[in-house]
Amino acid sequence: MALAAQQEKQMEFHGLDVEGITFEASVVALGSSKTLVLGGAGDRGLEINGRVIKFTAIGVYVEDGIVPYLSPKLSGKSVEELCDKELLFEEVLSAPFEKLVRVFFLLPLTGPQYSEKVLERIGVQAIYTDLKDEHKQQFLEIFKAENFPPRSSLVFSFTEEGLKVAFPKGNDIPEKPVAVIEDKAFADAVLATIIWKDGVSPAAKVSLAERLSKYF
Repeated sequence: MALAAQQEKQMEFHGLDVEGITFEASVVALGSSKTLVLGGAGDRGLEINGRVIKFTAIGVYVEDGIVPYLSPKLSGKSVEELCDKELLFEEVLSAPFEKLVRVFFLLPLTGPQYSEKVLERIGVQAIYTDLKDEHKQQFLEIFKAENFPPRSSLVFSFTEEGLKVAFPKGNDIPEKPVAVIEDKAFADAVLATIIWKDGVSPAAKVSLAERLSKYF
């Protein structure tokens, strides 16, 4: 216990800038008073006609208690091992700690465009194949009326209860979500589209592995 406390005391997670977007070093969790630290951040880009077009910047926040929890399993592993074998991300997904993802839009996108792409990615990954249609439909409905101009953002919170969604109007994360999908498997499926194999932001994934593994 003393060692874990010492580890936590020494941990320091700085903020990161991605494509002109600043991800704060820590945030207060959506709908609670927990403080989460910035695990990693990176952009999401696609190659179109020979050019890489960057659509979003993604920050992944975690409870700092996840580090001593993961250390016995992952200590001594290189960043390459953690990424190539999906070791870190499998453990992060299953760890009983709150996770939060903030997505900033670099190019304009509609809510339906975004939500449909997320569900499409869940289908491509084929990890979670038994998700309920009602939860997929609820997810689409949450985004139906939304539009995301450049530098706007959304927040996903991943808890044991399920997926919370919010649409910040400024820099601060709202105190309450606009919607909750009460299904942990669905929440895990959405998080997997970001940090699991073939996730949408390899840069955020590597950043998360580099920053957390320093303290394993």
